[in-house]
Amino acid sequence: MRKVLINMCVVAVLVTTVTVVEKCVAVDYVTLDPPFWEGDVSLVKNTTFEVIADNSGNTYIISSTTALGALDAASRQGGFDYSVNDEWYAQFGSLLIDSIAGTENQGMDGWQYWVNYPDDPLPWVGADNYELENGDTVDFFYGGYGITPDTSSKLIRIHVNLVEDNVPPEVEIVKPSKGGVYIFDREIVIMPGNAAFVLGAITVEVNVMDTLSGVEKVVFYVDDVLKEEITEGTYTWLWDEPVIGMHELKVIAYDELENLGDAERIIWIFSL
Repeated sequence: MRKVLINMCVVAVLVTTVTVVEKCVAVDYVTLDPPFWEGDVSLVKNTTFEVIADNSGNTYIISSTTALGALDAASRQGGFDYSVNDEWYAQFGSLLIDSIAGTENQGMDGWQYWVNYPDDPLPWVGADNYELENGDTVDFFYGGYGITPDTSSKLIRIHVNLVEDNVPPEVEIVKPSKGGVYIFDREIVIMPGNAAFVLGAITVEVNVMDTLSGVEKVVFYVDDVLKEEITEGTYTWLWDEPVIGMHELKVIAYDELENLGDAERIIWIFSL
């Protein structure tokens, strides 16, 4: 249990001698334990994430800049889990956090949250509906009625930074490589120059990175003709069709806010 070391001062006034005696006594309570986890998270404006209710299996799309979004980001950064329950969603329109880092709600004890404790009042909406502001601090704390972050048995403290995402994804065509010579999907040698040389079908492999809002989709074009669109998993495409001559491969990656990045490769190919 988190408790505070309190110093109590007793002042005695001896009226007959007009003497004032002051005595301070330290009450030996346990000092505050550090939070289970405390750290900074960056939440991207105008983005969302998905959460699955453990009791029903229903999927909910939540704003990333909510208190629940802060918990989601902290859980990934801190390496702990959490779960939500939608038993009362139809009635109250919000999700219940029923466990964090292996500690589950039990009886009258459960997980609560407080934004900017103790300066602001305790929120009266679900964490999935509370929109945060830049610089907010969110406390998730465990206990019963009347418990505060200072007196809880388990505390997670999250310092929130809200950020804009104007940065496009980084895109790299790994295969076929610049100057690569491929026979039936195997690289044989690398030649000088930027073009690739291909005999037969080839698996196009792409690395895409977006550290803020995340990759939404990756699209493959040959000579500006759409060939494939991938929204999850590995970003690979098997180019297997009759084609001869010089062609331009172009790959465009979009993040969740529609920022786009691209990469191109000239390919000389002979495939029947």
